[in-house]
Order: sequence, then structure tokens, then C-alpha cells
Amino acid sequence: MSDFSKVSDADLLRMYQQANTPPAPLASAFANLSDAELLRQYQAATGDGYKPPFGMQTMGNAGAGLIRGAGSVASTLIDAGKAAAGVVRGEGWNFQEDAGRRKAMDDAFASLGVDPDSAAYKVGKVGGEVAATWPVGGIFGKAATMAGAPALGNALATGGMRAADAVGPGVAQGARNLLLRGLGGAVTGGASAGLVSPQDAGTGAAIGAALPVVGKVAGAGAETASALLRPFTAKGQDRITSNVLREFATDPEAARAALQASRELVPGSAPTSAMAAGDAGLAALSRAMQNANPEYASSLAARTTAQNQARTAAIEEIAGNTGKIDLAKAARDELTAPMREAALSAAGQVPANGILSSIDRLLADPNNAGKLSQQALNEFRNRIAQFSKDGAIDARALYAIRKDINDVLGGRLQGEAGNLRYAAGQLTGVKGIIDDAIDQASRRVPASTSRELATAAAPNQVGPYTAGITAESATPTWRGYLETYAKESIPINQMKKLDEILKQVQTGSVDSQGGLVLSAAKLNNLLKNKGAELGKELSAEQMDVLRRIQADLNAGQLVNNTGRAVGSNTLQNMAQNQILESALGKTLGGSVPMQTTVGRLMQLPYGAANKQLQEKLSAAMLDPETAAKLLTQPQAFSGPKNALLRGVAAGAYRFPPLLAAQD
Repeated sequence: MSDFSKVSDADLLRMYQQANTPPAPLASAFANLSDAELLRQYQAATGDGYKPPFGMQTMGNAGAGLIRGAGSVASTLIDAGKAAAGVVRGEGWNFQEDAGRRKAMDDAFASLGVDPDSAAYKVGKVGGEVAATWPVGGIFGKAATMAGAPALGNALATGGMRAADAVGPGVAQGARNLLLRGLGGAVTGGASAGLVSPQDAGTGAAIGAALPVVGKVAGAGAETASALLRPFTAKGQDRITSNVLREFATDPEAARAALQASRELVPGSAPTSAMAAGDAGLAALSRAMQNANPEYASSLAARTTAQNQARTAAIEEIAGNTGKIDLAKAARDELTAPMREAALSAAGQVPANGILSSIDRLLADPNNAGKLSQQALNEFRNRIAQFSKDGAIDARALYAIRKDINDVLGGRLQGEAGNLRYAAGQLTGVKGIIDDAIDQASRRVPASTSRELATAAAPNQVGPYTAGITAESATPTWRGYLETYAKESIPINQMKKLDEILKQVQTGSVDSQGGLVLSAAKLNNLLKNKGAELGKELSAEQMDVLRRIQADLNAGQLVNNTGRAVGSNTLQNMAQNQILESALGKTLGGSVPMQTTVGRLMQLPYGAANKQLQEKLSAAMLDPETAAKLLTQPQAFSGPKNALLRGVAAGAYRFPPLLAAQD
């Protein structure tokens, strides 16, 4: 090492600058070069090429691999064309030329900076091969379907992922389905692998055929393992209950929609799920549960009693009873009696000759020549003539005769007098003649006299019957009284009619609380045969109540009369039944021998779970909202429903056969 201790600072600085300053010619040689040119010359001198960032390199490798995978299929098709043309000349497939063409593609990509040995390149290559061979299954599947084999066509199109869309019951049907899937996988897998590497078509076919079997076994094992634990979790119990509802429902989706829209047709008559859904299968399930589950049977009986009481109460609310009708009559009479008395007092002596002449014309009418008609007309003509004196009859006597006519028309008389009701048209005519005579007579009284009569008849209630007093004379007319009486009688008549209807539709049976049970058949017949007539007598609201009760009763009848109930064992052992069906299939696992032998061995570990499942199913059958929620739950996995998911699943089946064709 040189001794710089005796060198001055100025000399040291000079020596340092000289040592680090490049020669003038070299510095001038790089002065005018661009950065890109300097980088190129540096790479040329050192042999170090440009390395792009890792992500860009991976994407480039994968993209090149996709092109290379499609190129493999193109190369095979080129050689296939040459081989087809060479058949005439007796030439075979030139595998060496095909291999050389593939290597040339790898080398070309390598010259561009792609790494053919990278994982991204290899994955992209297989992806390109899957994409290029994807139409193969669809072409074969279309051909098979057009040839009349849709199940095989489905298997070919999906590479063995599916065969029949719906597999029928039985081991033979399941074996047929699996065989079709294996055949579809073999054909599609072999053809796909052969397009990539003709020499490996057989291996691809073997892998394609094995995939459906392996997938089915693996799926069944996973489902069975899940089924073993499912009865012990709340979510699993919901799924089992949902499966039971779906299995029994004739149309699960329609049932779910009806359950979601369910409401009480009659206040207090809460529908069960079978009633709300209107589904024959759920009706059968309800009856089966009555036999299998005493608690459900008891709850259903209580619900049925509550429904009957609510329906009866709905009619009673708009109908009358003896006390209710008597009160309404008293109120009506309190209002109208003073009007009647004032009008009768005002009418006084009513001319009788006009009344008798009008009845004589009815007697002479050929249409009234019948025996009963003549008898009825003469009966009341003679009564009027009997009480007439000096050509007049007291208005109160006419009113009394008029009441007798009403008794006949109302069927309140018996014997020969009661038979006169068959001359209703003629008697109604006589009553109209009497009313016209009393009304005309009541209008003759001077205004001052009529007011005195009105005040005398109802000193404190002149106001309520002013509708029957004319504006000109303030006379309390007979027509005014009749109109008011008829108006006030409408609700009374409606109550009487509804009380009659209630009695007509009740049966001799009683519910658990002793109430008479209403009959759906009787109400249906009544509304069918007399609905139009009742619509004229009852209000729209009252008819609506009857219609809603009818619909509620009919929904209950559906549960009692529709569908066929199943054995109690199916519902008492839901936990082990679903395990057996998951492990052995619905036909074998759901068979009576399997459920009664193996199922009994499983009663001990699953006894508590079965009780909880029955409680959950009972709650669902009694509450439409709960049943709707359970039916809304996703079903057990039975294949992708979404088009994208189906594509991914089909791709998973197409991928393994091509692994055998890699070069």
C-alpha cells in the first residue's frame, strides 16, 4: 500500500479526479446515444436479455398456451385430412410429421420469449384444447337425439355429466342411466383426446367412461356422510322437513305460491297448510300424520273445532236470534205504529164499492178461473162485503183483512186456509186493491184535521214518520207508512233468512266443544240452487260472508276427501329413512324391508331426532307461513341450474381425458 501520509490534500484530490475520469475519446463515443441504444449495447455486451414483470410474463405464457392448444387440434385435423387423402394411395397417419409440427409451434413461441415449460403455458395449452374440442360432444349429442336417443344425446353432449333429465325408480333404471353416462363420457372423451393426440384416443375414452362412475360414487358417499349428521342440526332438520313436503306435494311450486298468499277467509278460521295450498298430496300427508302422530291429530282436532266455531260465529254475527230479532221488531214497530194509526184514523170510512168491483173483475178474468183462485178471491171479497155498511168499510177492518192475506201468503195458516197460498198472485192483487183504497181515503182529510190525528196518534213522535206525510196537506198517508215499514223490515227479514240458512247447513254432528258442525255440501247446494234469489234478499256484504264460509269449508273438505294417505312408518322414522335413501337410493333405501329392518336398528340413535322432526313437520302442516318458508329452501344439489355453472361442470368432465393427450 502506497504511503500517502506525506502527500498534500490538493495533490490527493488531483490524483483522485485523474483516476476516475474516463478517457476523452470513450466519453465522447456514448455522448450522443439514446437510452434504448445504450440498453441494447449493454445487453449485447453482457448477454443479459430483457425480462418483463412476472405477471405480464405469466399472462403471455398462458395466452401462448391457449393458442398452442388450439394449434394441436388444428395439426391433428391437417394430418387427418392428409391421411384421408392418402388412403387412396395406401398411406397411413404420419405421426412423426404431427409431432414435428407441434415442436415447431413450441420453438416459435420460445423465440418470442415464451417459456413452453412454464405451468401457465401448460395450463393454457390444456384450456385451448378443451375449447377447441368443446363442440365434439354437442355434435355427437345432436346426432344421437335426432336418431331418437335423447338420453344418450344428453350424455354425449355433457361428456357423461348427465343422461336422462329425470331418472325413474328402480335399480335397473339407475344402472341404465349410469351406463349411458359412461358411454357418453367414453365417446366424447375419446374423440376429444384423439383430436389432440390421435395415439391417446383410447386412454381418453377410458378416462371419460370412468369419470361418471367415480363422480357418482364420490357424490353418493358425500351425501350419505352428510345425511348421517343432518337430523341433529336445526338446518338439517329444516332440509329433511322441506324434502318431505316436496316429496308429498303434487306441485311443490304451486303449493308454495298458494301458501305464501294464504289468508283467513273467515276471521278466526286459520287454515292449515293443506287447506291453504289446495294440494292433494299435502292433504294425503295431513291424513297420514293424523295416524302417525297423536300430538298432530290432537292439534288438528282443536284447529277444526276453532274453524267450525269461527264459521258459525260469522253467520250468527249477521244473522238474528229470537232476542235479536224481537228487539229489531220492537224498534221498527215503535217507529211505524204511530204512522199506521194516524193513516188509518185519517182514512176512516173507506168506500167499499170500488174495492168490490175491482175484485169482481179479478173473478171474471179467465186467467183466474181455477178453483183455488176463485176460492181465494171469493173468500176475501165476502169478508170485505160482510164488514161493509152503506157502501163503506172501516179502514181498520180493511187492515185486519189485509193482515189475514199476509198470513196466507207467508204460509202461517194450516189446512184448507193454508192451501190458499197457492193463489198468491190473486191474493197479492187483492192486497194491492186494499192498499190503494186506504191510501186514497187517507188523503181526503183536511190538513188541520190530519195534524190533529197525527198528534193524537203520536204526540211525541211526529218527526219519525214525516216521510208518509204529503207536502200539500201534511196527511200521514198509507203508502208512506207501507214504504217506511218495508224499509225498516229489510234487516229483520235478512236476519230471519240468515238464521234459516244457519239451521239448514248445520249437521247432526258436533265438534269437540259441542257446536253443531257446518256442512260444505249443504251450503254448496243452497248457494247453487238459491244463490240468485238470496242475492236479491241479502246484502252484498252478507252474501260475501256466505261465499267466504263456503270456500273455507270446501278447503277443509279437500283435506278430508282427496289423496291417499301413506303408512305411518314413513313419517315416524324420517331421520333414518333419509339416510337409507341417500346411501341406497330411493327404491332400495325406501323399500319396506329395508326401512323395517335396518331402520329399526337406527331408532335408538335417531329416536330424539325423529321426535323433533315430527314436531317440525306438524308445525309446518298447521302453519302455511312456516310451510312456505320450508318449501322456499334450496333443494338438495341435483346438478347446476345456472347456464354458467353447467358450463363449468361440463368443463370439469372434459378436462381429465385431455390430460392423457399431452405431448
